[in-house]
Amino acid sequence: MTKSKPKVVLTMQPPELVDKLMNDTQWARLDAVADVDRDVITDFHAEGVEDQIKDADYIFSGWGPDARIDVDTLDRMPKLKGIAAAAGNAWRLLTPEALEEVDKRGILRSNSGYVNGIPVAEYCMAMILMANKDFFRAERIYRERREYINREVEFPTAGNYLKTVGLVTASARIGRHLMGLLKGCRMRVLAESRSMDAEETASYGAVKADMETVFRESDVISVHTPSLPATRGMIGAKYFKMMKDGAWFINSARGAVVDADAMIAELRTGRINAILDVTDPDEPLSADSPLWDMPNVILTPHIAGSEGTELQGMGENVVNELTHMIKGEPLEYAE
Repeated sequence: MTKSKPKVVLTMQPPELVDKLMNDTQWARLDAVADVDRDVITDFHAEGVEDQIKDADYIFSGWGPDARIDVDTLDRMPKLKGIAAAAGNAWRLLTPEALEEVDKRGILRSNSGYVNGIPVAEYCMAMILMANKDFFRAERIYRERREYINREVEFPTAGNYLKTVGLVTASARIGRHLMGLLKGCRMRVLAESRSMDAEETASYGAVKADMETVFRESDVISVHTPSLPATRGMIGAKYFKMMKDGAWFINSARGAVVDADAMIAELRTGRINAILDVTDPDEPLSADSPLWDMPNVILTPHIAGSEGTELQGMGENVVNELTHMIKGEPLEYAE
C-alpha cells in the first residue's frame, strides 16, 4: 500500500505572490514530497477554510495573511508539524498565544530571512562601489554638460582603493553577508557591533569600531540596524555632523533608526550625501519632502530586498526547508 504524502497548505497576501515565489522546477520538487493544496489561504477564519486545513501537516507562508493563526486555528490543525516562511520570519504568522502553543507542541519553524538578506547586501555593495567612484555625480554632470569630462580633474578623490567603509550593526545577517562581499575589495572595513568581539570581526576582514569612529572615519557608512523601540532615532545630529566632507550615508535597513530631521538638516548643507532605500516617517516618501530635490540624495523605493527573480530564492529556500522537515533532516534556517 502506497503511503500518502503529507499535506502542505499555502497562506500569503496577496495570493498571487506564490506565482512569483515558485517556478515550475520548484513546484515539481515540492510535489514530489508533498500533497500541495494550491488554493492560497488569505484568512484562516474564512468560511470553508476549516475543511482545507484539518489535515494540514505543513504550512508554506509568505507575507500576510489578513488574520494571524490563533490557538483555536491551531486546534483545527491537529496534524501540523511545521511552518516554512518565504519571509524574514515565521513567528509573525502566529498570535503570541499560538506561538507559545507551537513551541509546546514542538512544531518546527523556518524562515527565509538570510536568503532575503542576500539581495540587500548586494544592493549595499553596489551602492558602496558606485558612491566611492562618484558615479552619481558623474552621471549627472555628463548628462547636463554633454561634453568631454576629464575624470582626473573632475573626480580627483574618486575610487574604491584604500577607502574606508563603515557598517552600523555589522552583526546583523545582512551586515555579515556584506562584510563577506567586501572582504575581497581593497578597502578598510570598520564594523560597529555590540555582539561581535574583535576576533570575530577580524574573521570577516573588518576592524571592530565604535559608532563615533565609524562616522568620523568612513567614506561610506551603511546601516543594518533593526527597528526597535531602543533603536528609534539612534542616528542623530551628533553622528551626521561627525561625517567627513563628501562622505555617503546608506540606509537600506529601516527609516525609523534615523532622526530624519537631523539627517535632512545636514544634507541641506551639501557637505554629505545619502542613498536612502527606506525613510521615516514617510514610506512612500511624501511628495513634498525636501529629499526629492536634493542633488546629493539618491532615493530608491524600498527595492533592496528580494524583488523579481530574487523572490524565487525564497521559494527555493521554502522547498528545501519543507523537504528537510518531511524527511526528518536538520533545518538550515530554523527559527
